[in-house]
This record gives sequence, structure tokens and C-alpha cells, in this order.
Amino acid sequence: MRKVSLRAKVAGGLGAFTFAFVLTLVLAIGLGFEPIYYSIQKHNMVTAAKNISKIYSAKGAIGFTEIDDIISSFGADVFIVDQGILAYSSRPNQAIVLDDPAGPDYRAETLQGRRAVATVRTNVPQHIRGVVSLLKGYEPSAEDLDKVMYYADSGGEHIRFFSLVSRISDHTYVTISQPLAPLQENVKIVQRFIVVFGCVWMALALWGALKASQRLTEPLYELKEIAMDMAQLNFSRKWSRAGMSDEINMVGESLNTLSDKLNTALEALQQSNTALQEQLDKANEIEYMRKSFISAVSHELKTPLAIIQGYAEALENLQNVSAETREYYCFVIRSETRKMDGLVKDILNLSRLEAGRLHLELTNFDFVALIEETKIRFQAPAEEKKIRIVWNMLAEMPAYGDPGRYDIILNNFLSNAVDYTPVNGTIRITAKAEEDDYLIEVFNEGKQIPEEYHQRIWEPFYKVDSSHTRDAKRMFGGHGLGLGIVSSLLTLHGQKYGVRNEKDGVTLWFTVARAK
Repeated sequence: MRKVSLRAKVAGGLGAFTFAFVLTLVLAIGLGFEPIYYSIQKHNMVTAAKNISKIYSAKGAIGFTEIDDIISSFGADVFIVDQGILAYSSRPNQAIVLDDPAGPDYRAETLQGRRAVATVRTNVPQHIRGVVSLLKGYEPSAEDLDKVMYYADSGGEHIRFFSLVSRISDHTYVTISQPLAPLQENVKIVQRFIVVFGCVWMALALWGALKASQRLTEPLYELKEIAMDMAQLNFSRKWSRAGMSDEINMVGESLNTLSDKLNTALEALQQSNTALQEQLDKANEIEYMRKSFISAVSHELKTPLAIIQGYAEALENLQNVSAETREYYCFVIRSETRKMDGLVKDILNLSRLEAGRLHLELTNFDFVALIEETKIRFQAPAEEKKIRIVWNMLAEMPAYGDPGRYDIILNNFLSNAVDYTPVNGTIRITAKAEEDDYLIEVFNEGKQIPEEYHQRIWEPFYKVDSSHTRDAKRMFGGHGLGLGIVSSLLTLHGQKYGVRNEKDGVTLWFTVARAK
């Protein structure tokens, strides 16, 4: 079934109503107008006769002016015959001629009255004949009084009349007659006018209906578009029309409310999904770190354990070995044992840091003294690798923090610098005083760290050089926990740290709080 738009329905409905209304009006005028019109005219004649009778009975000739007023508003011929005399006529200047039925000649009778002198003849309308009969002394019967009579003239003019004779008093009568226009012709004219006017009205009604329906449907189409945007999860478009009907505004406001609630619910859902995704990513990252941790620890322990096992078996199986060889084997075993001990301690420290169980012993201390100890500690490794270390320090650096933990931080930064500085390279340690902190920068010559790994190097067991950049001879080995421990310790102190690439190397930096 073909769908019909609201606009077409409104226009069609209004057009059908207009056509039915015009047709009903034409039929009503054709069938019901004439009886109603005649009934009203008869009632008006009876009322006028009563009023004229009252005026003439009360005032006589003095009331003729009032009678003239009644006649002017009513539009009828009125004659008053009093004792056979024409006392009043609404046509004072019209002659009434009466033919003599005895012969071809006629006789003229002078009717003396206040307002009319007339000659009467037989070829006149019936109500005039009635007036002449009253002038001759004819007394109407009671059945003919106060009864509206209807007749057509016999003069060939096809004029129809309403006529009424009413008694005022004894031998005094009033006659009222009213010619009726050709009502059927008037009815046809009115019907034709209604048809023409109805066609014009229908055309205007259809045009108005189209305009009105367009104004009605435009907001509905806009509401539809808003709903379609909502279906596409676009809640930015709102209903903002003013001057619409209450019903459409109610729908628009309801749609705005629904849009706001859906938008709020969607945002809450997106936030929940984001939080859930973050938790999932965190869980995956933890799982990945757990596996990486196990793999890294296994790898870091595997090598020294294998070395210790090999040299221990050699000591056990070799016969007649020199004291020098036996001492060397024991040195290797002790060295690998120290590495394993350092790894285990680092793992324990990192575990305490991540679990929040490592407490700092905060105090004021001399950072320059800590630097002096570090100089002595790294002098031999630097000379062995032919590295030049430049110390650009301040004369005095009273600091606040845990000096033991800052010793670990300095040790890890310098170990990292020595490991990744090429032979005959340079390391430069610089201290700068800032408003509330000291900025410590550790620069080492060598290859740069790609930008995408600047955050990853602070993760436990993460090594850039394993697959990407650095290939320098390493003095301190390392298992990838150093910078992870540094990151946790500096965060625990509430300090900042970072890395940046230089033209010919890399700078790692951190801050130390000034003494309180």
C-alpha cells in the first residue's frame, strides 16, 4: 500500500470538507430556503398588521407617521379602509380604475380619503380588488381575516403576492400586500454564487492547507533528523524551535531530555569501558611483566649458576692443579656469587618499593661528600676503560633525603654511564642549583636512545642495548633493574627524573631536594 504523507492528508481532508460543505449549502438553499423565507414573511406581515391596528386604534390619523415607518422597514402596500372610506394608503398618488361590468364604458368613482384619490378598474391585482370591495361596504368573513393569502396576478406579469386583511374595529380594516420577487431565480443566483465562491474557497483552502501542513511537517522532519542523529550516537543536535504548538514542543523537549540522558549514560559507559580497558591493559602488562621478570631472573641466574657449577666441578675433578689455578677458580665462583647476591638484593629492594614497604630515613646531609665517595668508587673502572670523568659540582650542596638511597641512585647512574660510554669516551656530571632543588645531570658519550624508549628504560629488566643501540664494552654487566630501582626511589622521594638525547650522547638527570 502506498504511503500518503501528512501534508497530502491534510490538504485532501480540507478539500473534501470544503466540497461537502459547499454541496450541502447548495442543497440546503435549493430545498429549504423557500419555505423558511415564506414562513418568515408571513410572520412579519401578521406582526405588522397587529402593530398598525394598535397605532390606528390608539391615535387615528395622528399615527400615520409611525405607520409610514413600519411600512418603510417592511416594504409592503398598506391600505386602511374606515367606514368605506380610504383613510390611509401607502401609494397616495396611484390611480385605481374599475371597469363597469354592465358595458364597455366605465364610470369613475371618486374615493375620498385622507391620503388617496383613486379610480378603480377590474384588471388589477386581487388585493386591490379587496380594497375596492371594502370601499363598497363588503365585510370579510371571520375565516378570511388575519390569514396570509398567496396568489399570482392574472396580468401576465407572473408576479406573486402575499395578502392579509385584518380587522381594526367595526367596519375598519387594514389590508397588507407584499409582492414576492421571483424567488426561484434568486435561489439559482445564490446557488451559482455559492458554487463559484466554493471553488475559489477550495483553491485557497488547498493552498492554505499545503502551507499549513508544510509548517506542521517541517518540525516533524527536524525531529526525525534529530532522532536519526541519536541513532548514530550523535547527541549534539537539539530541538530549539520556538513558536511551535505545545504538542510539538513537548515532543521536542522530551527528545532533548532523552538525548541528554542517553549522552550521559553513553559517557558513563565509555568511562567505564575506558577504566575497564585500562584495568585490562594493566593486567596484561602485569602478566607480561611477570613473565618477563621470571624470564629475566631465570636468565640472570642461569649464567652465574652455570659458571659456579662448572668451576666447582672442575675443582672437584681436577687433580694436581696448581694453587694459582685453584685460587682463580675460587675467585670466579666468588665473583659470580656476588653477582647473584646483588641481583637477589635488587629484586628484594624493587619488591619492597613496589609494595610500599621500603621506608626512607629522611635527613639533612652533605651531597658533596656523597659525590666524593662516588668519585673514589668509580675511579678504577673509568681508568680501566680509559674514560674521562668530568665533575662540575657546586662547592656546597646541603641536601635533604635518605643519603643511603641517594648513594644507590648515584651508583646506578654512574654504572649505567660507564657501561654505555665507548672506550676513550667522556662522562660529565653537572650540578645546578634551582629554586628548591639541585639538578644533577649525568652525560655520557655514545649512541642516542630512540625517543620511543625514553619511558621504557625506567622499567625493570628493560634493556635498550639488547636489540637496538649500544654495543660498548660493559664494566658492570647489569640485569636491567638499576634504572627501575632509581625510578622508584626518586618517586618515593617526590623528585623528578628523565632522559634526553644530546648531539653526541645521552643525558640522564634527576633532582635532589635542598636541605630544610
